[in-house]
Formats: sequence, structure tokens, C-alpha cells
Amino acid sequence: MTSGEWVEQVRVRSTPPVLEAALPALLGQVAEVDASHASAKAMVLQHAFYEGDLAVVLVWPHDIRPEKTREGLMIAEQFEQLGSVDHAVWIPAEK
Repeated sequence: MTSGEWVEQVRVRSTPPVLEAALPALLGQVAEVDASHASAKAMVLQHAFYEGDLAVVLVWPHDIRPEKTREGLMIAEQFEQLGSVDHAVWIPAEK
């Protein structure tokens, strides 16, 4: 992430079987977001130690205002069907 970028993170806490079943559709949805925004980066991350945590991270360029985006809200809505959701926007810390 460069200093002009900001991050939107949507995380869900569920059970491994529920997440495994939902993962193919989620990967497709994230690939669509990634393809539709050439200047943004989207990725799906799995917690390294707890298999019940999954996150989607969207890295947005500086020319888009930091906020919960339509794309992030759609992912959060999908996640709400799977478990407990945390949706946050992160900006670079000032030096």
C-alpha cells in the first residue's frame, strides 16, 4: 500500500464448514470487484491460525474518498448471512 491509498476491510467470524461452502461465490464476487475497478486491489484473506475468520481487503487509490464503499457494503451484507461481521475503513497513519 502506498501512502496515498487507503484500505477497506470486511471480516467475518464463522465456522470453517460455513466459510468453505461460501468461499467459491465470495471469490467470484471479489474477482468482479477487482476487475471492475482498475485502480483498486481486492483480495480474500484467511486467518493464519483461526480457520473461522475470513476477510476481504479492498485497497483504494487516494482519489476515492475513504468511506464504506458500495462494494464493501455488498460484501458485508453477504457476510452477515455467515456470521459476525466487522467492516472498517483504514487510512495511513500520519508521520
